[in-house]
Amino acid sequence: MLNPIKFLFVILLTGLSFNNFAALDKQLLRQLDIQRGLFADSYQSFEVDDQPIIYLLEENTTAITRGVAVMVADSGIPIAGQEGFATLAKELNKIGWVTILLPAPDAGFLPILEPESIADNDPTTASTTPLDNKTTTETQLGAQSSATTPININKMAVTTIDDQAFIKHEQQLVSLLQAVIEKSKEYPGFFLVISKGTSAAWLSKIYAEKQLGTPDAFVAISPYWPDRKHNQRLPQWIASTPMPVLDLYSNSDNGWAKNTVSQREITAVKSLKLQYRQRELLGFNLNKQQNAYISKEIYGWVSHMGW
Repeated sequence: MLNPIKFLFVILLTGLSFNNFAALDKQLLRQLDIQRGLFADSYQSFEVDDQPIIYLLEENTTAITRGVAVMVADSGIPIAGQEGFATLAKELNKIGWVTILLPAPDAGFLPILEPESIADNDPTTASTTPLDNKTTTETQLGAQSSATTPININKMAVTTIDDQAFIKHEQQLVSLLQAVIEKSKEYPGFFLVISKGTSAAWLSKIYAEKQLGTPDAFVAISPYWPDRKHNQRLPQWIASTPMPVLDLYSNSDNGWAKNTVSQREITAVKSLKLQYRQRELLGFNLNKQQNAYISKEIYGWVSHMGW
């Protein structure tokens, strides 16, 4: 969490009142957290759309450099935290990769509920006529049980991303990757992009539509959008990407990511996509073990391609 003193300093510095402090850019708060938690020589920054963006760069610990692995975690995940790619970056450094951890832009996900979906799941719309010879007590218990039945969230939250927010997030990711491409040219070898969650979904679309220069390979970990309209198109976007794709998923993924697992593979196969591999991350729930497992999957995949 941000230090309270720095909290006040940001308000005074930006001219914000306490009432409109909620409108302060979350990206700025995360950057302040990074600066507070790390030494100044532990991170670097570059300008993206006239805004300073902090990133973490770690060089490989091997004699030979394989290339640069750019890593973008899910939206809202701090780059230096255990939930991000910090642990995976250290594993990749051991096998020859220079790693660059980028912060994903923030996206506003606001559920828009469909009235008909609510009506379908509303226990008050069900018939209250007792069945057969049930007593009044049994009927009441049945109604109580119905009221506690979980609502189908996937059906209700059909649209959760505002169209303007969707486009803005996409443009920010494009600008972010364009800036890091220039930084990656300082190192020899391949250019690998690794992303997770919503970032993986957005980058799949961006690369499929050729809005960015194509990396040598792309690793998508548990890609999803919390939005049915876009999430249904995700398999086709992944299949349309021009570079090799390693598609990773696990049993701990959320429902949105799980919903497209089989369709992602089917669509890639039907599209005759070359160098596509889908793998399940088995039996590792702890951060350190799972990231070691992911690094081995990446190592095996790129070795298969002759890297």
